[in-house]
Amino acid sequence: MSYRVVCPKCKKAANVSGSTTCPSCGAQIDIPQAGMIQIYRMGNFIGGAAAAGIYINGVPYGHVGNRSTVQIPLPFGTYKLHMTMGMNRRCNDPEITLTPEKPVAYLKMHIRMGVFSNTQVIEPADPASMPPVE
Repeated sequence: MSYRVVCPKCKKAANVSGSTTCPSCGAQIDIPQAGMIQIYRMGNFIGGAAAAGIYINGVPYGHVGNRSTVQIPLPFGTYKLHMTMGMNRRCNDPEITLTPEKPVAYLKMHIRMGVFSNTQVIEPADPASMPPVE
């Protein structure tokens, strides 16, 4: 299982599994053991070729492809999630709180079509409805 983390040294997002060193610069990465945000980008023909950018509290956490899941370990706290698609920055920007009672936030992202611009919609999801993580 891999996790998406941001390197404290080079500030690049990377998927790590087993290793706790940054693949870009080799710096040590401490993976938070407290909470996690799991995002599933639901499949859609519209925007299917473009990766969706992930931002948590304004920090870029890389991208998630069409019909893909990403797991982001984070310390307990409150976070603002924003996702982008190409030049489109419209998103409902949910606020997510991770606590000892609710350490994992399960979310699904889909695209709502618009006349002039599409909107990335992020909604809470039931863990049973999430696809298995590879």
